[in-house]
Amino acid sequence: MNNGANNIMVCVTRQKTCDRLISRGDELRRERGCKLHVVHCVQTGHNFLGNPYEGEALEYLFTAAQLAGGELSVLRAENVEDALVEHARNNQVGVIVMGAAPMPGESIVTRLQRRMPDVAFDVVE
Repeated sequence: MNNGANNIMVCVTRQKTCDRLISRGDELRRERGCKLHVVHCVQTGHNFLGNPYEGEALEYLFTAAQLAGGELSVLRAENVEDALVEHARNNQVGVIVMGAAPMPGESIVTRLQRRMPDVAFDVVE
């Protein structure tokens, strides 16, 4: 997939603490001179950010992405992994920034790495 794919995709979760992920994505965007895509994907039937203040949390993410020179995409899909892979391919992503898995074992990071071997993963602890 890395046939010219240069853009950065930051995968954010339901916490407002994704500032460090977005900051890392912004740092990579500046180094590469490319586009930054901040993505939050939730499975169909679940709340977007897992709290009653979804509007406020989405506004926070939108502002954080915008301040980092990126654009926010909020996706809803039956299969989150499929949606992230498709979004990465459609936006010529060469690097994906994600947070470290909270527990050992196979994580979404591991599964995405297996599905997108030509994409670099920058895992932030």
